[in-house]
Amino acid sequence: MDCDLKTMEKDKYKEHLEQKYNSIKDNRYIMEDVIIPIANALKLPLEEVIDIFINKYDGVGLYETHAYGEQARMGCLGRKVDIDLGLCWVCDFFGLISKKDADLIRKKVVEDTLMKKIPYKVALENGRKIVVELLK
Repeated sequence: MDCDLKTMEKDKYKEHLEQKYNSIKDNRYIMEDVIIPIANALKLPLEEVIDIFINKYDGVGLYETHAYGEQARMGCLGRKVDIDLGLCWVCDFFGLISKKDADLIRKKVVEDTLMKKIPYKVALENGRKIVVELLK
């Protein structure tokens, strides 16, 4: 009897993992906005990244990853803008422009890129012009 219970528990756990796996694979947004970008950044196979998420998240958490992915894209792009425009230099370390202005510039470049679909280089150049104007 004890052996049957262990077998049933193993089968139930296996079914649970399959459900989680399918909920990721069948969700285009999670795949495109979370799994694929992480796999590309870490140079890992998709299956390995999916396994990581299956082991780290419960079923509800897996569905929330899409929203986290959106936040991550905006946050990561914001960091890239900081570096590409030298905002950490001109704002954080030298105080040549205010933190408020730097935040607004970063937000504008990120929103132009992600929401208005303006190419990053164009949005960045527009941000650069604003920084230069503020420095004059």
